[in-house]
Amino acid sequence: MQTDFGHLEEELKVGRPVATPTRGNSMQPLLYQDKTLAVLMPISGPLNRGDVALYKRDSGLFVLHRVVSVQDGKYCIRGDNCYYSELVRPDQILGVMTEVVRGGKTIRVTDFGYRCYAHFWLLSYPLRHTLDRLHRLPQILRRILHRNGGGQ
Repeated sequence: MQTDFGHLEEELKVGRPVATPTRGNSMQPLLYQDKTLAVLMPISGPLNRGDVALYKRDSGLFVLHRVVSVQDGKYCIRGDNCYYSELVRPDQILGVMTEVVRGGKTIRVTDFGYRCYAHFWLLSYPLRHTLDRLHRLPQILRRILHRNGGGQ
């Protein structure tokens, strides 16, 4: 989920929580563009596996993705709807999501249902990634055959 709302950084750095509409599709099925609000709090300590963090890439782009693991003092972070991860330095982290507001309903990250969802989503990544690759296999094979003259 990418956003360009620079005011978020200012508010979080002075210790104020913020609510922001989400953009993009990298955190689906949890967050949908223009249909969900993410409530963020300033960070108060190290993040944990499963936390959804707002961070600022070196390019200046703000991104809201889930912590997958901690490696060598950096956070391995990935969007729920992504198959790539990136390492993020602690100084890039601006805040952590505490609630999602969708369809007039507030979902807190401490709710049992949300915790089950986050746990399932983290555990199911290898299977989802494999199924996605298998789903794309016919398309990949067609490209290979076409390049080698077999698709004529």
